[in-house]
Amino acid sequence: MNTRGLSLTTKIFLGTATVVVVVLGATLVVANISTRRTANRSVNGKLRATREQVSTNLGAREKTLRGSAEVFVQNPKFRSRIESKSPGDALDQAQEARSQIGADWVQLTDEQGIRTAKTDDPTAPADTLSGSALIGKALEGETVVGYGNPTDTSMFQAVAVPIAGAGKVVGVLMAVRWLDSTFAAELRSSGGQAVDVVFYGLDGKNQPHAVASTLGRGPDVVALVGDIVGAKISADSSMRLERDINNHHFVGLGFPLKAASGRDVGGVIVLRDRDKEFAEFNKLEKILLGGGALGLIIAGLLSFAIARQITRPVGQLVVATRRAAQGDYSADIDVKATGEIGTLADAFRAMLADLRDKAALVEFLGASSPDGAKTVRIQMNTSTAQAVQHGGITPGSRFAQRYEVKEMLGVGGMGMVFKAVDSELNEVIAIKTLKQEILNEDTSALDRFKSEIRLARKISHRNVVRTHDLGEFSGVYYITMEYVEGKSLKELITTRGRLPVAATLTVAKQLCRALEVAHEQGIIHRDIKPQNMVVEPDGVLKVMDFGIARLAKRQSGMTQQGMVVGTPEYMAPEQLMGDNIDARADIYAAGCVIYECLTGSTPLTAENQITLIAKLLEETPIPPRVVNSEVPQALSDLVMRTLSKKPEDRPQTATELHDLLAAIG
Repeated sequence: MNTRGLSLTTKIFLGTATVVVVVLGATLVVANISTRRTANRSVNGKLRATREQVSTNLGAREKTLRGSAEVFVQNPKFRSRIESKSPGDALDQAQEARSQIGADWVQLTDEQGIRTAKTDDPTAPADTLSGSALIGKALEGETVVGYGNPTDTSMFQAVAVPIAGAGKVVGVLMAVRWLDSTFAAELRSSGGQAVDVVFYGLDGKNQPHAVASTLGRGPDVVALVGDIVGAKISADSSMRLERDINNHHFVGLGFPLKAASGRDVGGVIVLRDRDKEFAEFNKLEKILLGGGALGLIIAGLLSFAIARQITRPVGQLVVATRRAAQGDYSADIDVKATGEIGTLADAFRAMLADLRDKAALVEFLGASSPDGAKTVRIQMNTSTAQAVQHGGITPGSRFAQRYEVKEMLGVGGMGMVFKAVDSELNEVIAIKTLKQEILNEDTSALDRFKSEIRLARKISHRNVVRTHDLGEFSGVYYITMEYVEGKSLKELITTRGRLPVAATLTVAKQLCRALEVAHEQGIIHRDIKPQNMVVEPDGVLKVMDFGIARLAKRQSGMTQQGMVVGTPEYMAPEQLMGDNIDARADIYAAGCVIYECLTGSTPLTAENQITLIAKLLEETPIPPRVVNSEVPQALSDLVMRTLSKKPEDRPQTATELHDLLAAIG
């Protein structure tokens, strides 16, 4: 490597990359401008079309209201009752008209324009309404339509129909529909999810006020309506309004709503969400950017190929660096160069060796025991209490100068489990201790305990109990782990019987996810059973007890050769026989768990272990659907497949089983 100036590799790369960057940059700029223009044209076109559609919908609503009112006033009985001028008859007729026309409210006047009835205000006074353009023109014998805004926060669409009798107008029927948020929502649904509608009214000072909106009446909508002041929006106007509303950028077009006199009393603004409209164009931009990035990668590969002989040592160090950043310190630095690169390679080898040693120490010190997550409380008898005190840890005491012990959760095969509070981090945790008598009787117990922790620490997943630390205090070895609040799956089945199919599928798929991450690490659980699973209150399944797990690649371990590890009711035949096993043994156990969830019992049962093992090796369980008719046939068949005596007949991976379960529900 030339230590003066740029290296040859850098020069080649920069030369190639510069050309690519310039070409791609110019292409991206042109493409971006073009796509933005196209997108704007598309949005403007859609906006105009939406405005026309809203205008058409308002016209159709007006036509329906007008037609219904005109038909209703043709009723001879109605006309005669209006001519009778009986106040009670007028109100009854107004109510009937409102119902049949489909109006929000109706009012009637006599031939002089004096109100005789108003459905939304039966006690309304007999005011003279002939001065309004709507009623006045109707008294002249023509049907009149128009909009009105009785208050700053309300608007209506109205039709006034003359009531003819004996060749003259004997009164007027005025039918009204409100322009409210419900109607705005109807307009929005007809225009699509990217469309929104705002109705506004003008007060006596010609100031706009939001009346109804599919976007609410927040400050952003108020500001949008305020933009209308002085804009002189007309029905054929191409003027656009733009405003950020609720963290989305909207563009809008408006048109006025007029009273029967022709005066503007308000208007409508149709809006389209520009962010949603530009979504496809943004995708195109990302594709272009991805193409640019790909071009740069190709340029980099080309420069690397040209100067491969020179850059190979540096490339090895780069790869090793990346792997080290991800926690992989096993990279082989096969660099025989001299000079600065050789010195750098030697230094890197030494650094990786240090990191490997530290990683081994971290693995030794940190891990988890699944028993610590059990939340099923036990009654502490005298012998248990003595055992706890003998271990130097009791509820209410401070353990290891850091942990406030709250209560005892349970006793496992290798130790006891407590709930505690980490006073330094102020977190609730679980502590598992190793029984001292096991250490005294079995000198390899501590090694198995450490192996258990190292294996559990390899698994990090929301469906697996998480491990925090390993320590020793006053001769007591312990580990700290995630505290899981919930019930064991076994307790749920015992207390509540078989689970619903939907609940079983949820449990089964979460179990598969836990096994996926374990099997990816080469770890077989070997003791999958409901007792080793906790269901949290929010429905999350936690798989525990990786304490007897062994690496899939190691068929001999710290257990005695031929020793059967696991619970017979859930063990695959090859595991019962002490043969070498792989991940498919966990698949079999998972099938047993699913079977028990669906039926309330294990696939096969017996009065003693010898008879049970014989059944497990020779008999075929009754299909779940035969036991529980609610089980779908596909699920029953899948469970029976997982319980196949031959491993090759089962789903081959937890991922495959998960996907098969997902296909069912």
